[in-house]
Amino acid sequence: MKILIVTGSVVATSGWGRHSSAIAEALRSQGVEVSVCAEEVESETAGGLPCTKIASTNSSFPMWEFLHNVQAVRRAARTADLVHALDGKYGIYGYLATVGTKKDLFLNGIGTYSVAPLYSPWMGWLFRCMYRKAKSIFCISEYTRSQLAQAGVPEEKLVTVHYGAPQLSEPSQEESASYRVRYEITTDAHPIILTVGAIKDRKGQLETLRAVNLLRTTYPNILYLLAGKGNSSSYIAAVRSFIQEHTMEANVRIIEDADDRALAFLYAECTIFALNSNTDRVTHHFEGFGAVIVEAYQFGKPAVGSRDSGIEDAIADGESGLLTEQRSPGDIAEKIGMILKRYDFFSKNASMRYKEFDWQKTAAAYIHAYRND
Repeated sequence: MKILIVTGSVVATSGWGRHSSAIAEALRSQGVEVSVCAEEVESETAGGLPCTKIASTNSSFPMWEFLHNVQAVRRAARTADLVHALDGKYGIYGYLATVGTKKDLFLNGIGTYSVAPLYSPWMGWLFRCMYRKAKSIFCISEYTRSQLAQAGVPEEKLVTVHYGAPQLSEPSQEESASYRVRYEITTDAHPIILTVGAIKDRKGQLETLRAVNLLRTTYPNILYLLAGKGNSSSYIAAVRSFIQEHTMEANVRIIEDADDRALAFLYAECTIFALNSNTDRVTHHFEGFGAVIVEAYQFGKPAVGSRDSGIEDAIADGESGLLTEQRSPGDIAEKIGMILKRYDFFSKNASMRYKEFDWQKTAAAYIHAYRND
């Protein structure tokens, strides 16, 4: 079986690239011949994986570049038995590469960018055509599945398949000591709360920050680490304003330069991971799953995260962490306190939960669909 994967990146230094590469490798390990079209590639044959680079869809580019991408993907699909696009926007290329042919199209439903375009007049028409052409749509969570169904995508095409767990190398003692100095993390800092992701309303850092402020009475040395870049200038300004207004400079670190090694340290160093995401029901922006929660599980770190989002699939409520109400700092603070009181229990279950997310299981589910559709 030969398949073409269409995705954003197969460069392992990015989260998207790690996921795409892991999918490709897991499929190859089960006997599938894989090639890739991606915006970011390391070489034409990275790790023996045939790669075709296409122009980035994240920037504003002229129609001729879009058509060039369509031609490139269609050309790469000629020798494939089927095309598998790893998110909605890449599904457009997959759709245009298979339309008018007998090749099957498979799609992944990741979250916001698989759903929100359906509510746009022009893009909605194109996405509906794409979803009608698809044989199966692999949803990363039950919540994503429900949102696609609510938007009118045929339910019989929707199947929930979780991503596997990423694996980060444990930081050495020397690395850890260096990062503690770099990020000014003192030995008495406890508990340490960590959020990883773009600093914006959907990730809910401001609500978590307010919860940390509430907890300062009980835990005066509490430390909140925000690892990510400020995508919204107004939102990060609100975060910084809250820190200043409540004199929290000693309790907060904003880390905008964290690479994979720094992230491994932060996961290992934190006490609890927090992803209190907010769902915008007007723009249909939501957290599709929360893979960073599973990354924290690798280091035995329990999590708090929002209900009514894909996070419900990542957190086993009451076991590997606790679910929180959206935009409720009081509830977030309470749930953090509950985990701290039974920390060993939650930490042990977080480590066990990590093992449930396996790329081989993900690939096996894809292959089953390929062969049965």
